[in-house]
Amino acid sequence: MSIDLSQLTLPSVSPEGLKVLDIVSSPEPDIKLLEKTLLSDPTLASTLIKYANSPLYRRANQVSNVPAAIRILGLKNIRSAVVMATMRAMAEPETTTSRAILNHNLDIALLCKLIADKTFPELRDDLEFLGLIHDMGMLILNQSFPDEYQQLFTRSLEEGVAITTLEEKKFELTHDIIMAAVSERFRLPEAYVDTLANFHTHKPTTSIEQRTGHYICILDLAHHLWPQVVTDSVCFAEEIVDSQEKLSILLDLSEMQLQEIIEEAREKKALAE
Repeated sequence: MSIDLSQLTLPSVSPEGLKVLDIVSSPEPDIKLLEKTLLSDPTLASTLIKYANSPLYRRANQVSNVPAAIRILGLKNIRSAVVMATMRAMAEPETTTSRAILNHNLDIALLCKLIADKTFPELRDDLEFLGLIHDMGMLILNQSFPDEYQQLFTRSLEEGVAITTLEEKKFELTHDIIMAAVSERFRLPEAYVDTLANFHTHKPTTSIEQRTGHYICILDLAHHLWPQVVTDSVCFAEEIVDSQEKLSILLDLSEMQLQEIIEEAREKKALAE
């Protein structure tokens, strides 16, 4: 079954969402205009507040309004809320598969952020965003071909076969390729696009001198740690190029630090349940 992008149901960012992306990408963002634009889209405003109350940003007190959410998230992470609103729209009507993909993206975003905190704190927002968006291509395939993709997803769960391997056999493309192809809709920097396009097929990492090397290593490590963080059985297989041991050495992380990351991720997820 060979498909091309014209056969896919691609994500549609709302006009307000596009305006928000342009505002936060500008050299001098207009905060008042940002608030006004967010409030003009109830779905986007609601998602922003939910995102501010997620395990990534959990505070003692619930966030209940857009201005407070903006203060907590920061301008860079407003983009993540736009992506989350788009992903939630793509996951409707909700199925076991779409819910598992959404939860996986949130888990990887959380782990990426926690790993970055211990390695490259200045990249924590970038890594959180990449974790959140990295498997959106799975949602696109799931929405475009729900019956076929459910079968692939179930097989990956039951047999431990990498989902990208099954996608390639069935559709002659993978969700990485799809995500790279639609990245312009989210105004993504070139380094993000390169990372997303090559995540499951990149060459073995020998150094992390380049920024994309940082991105790939932390995304890879987050996927190795993920099975130790999930609280349910929906843990599908993905192809990860580098081993956890190699990534720990490249990122200069001890076993104790890895366990700290896992425990903190578990705690933050528990707070959200």
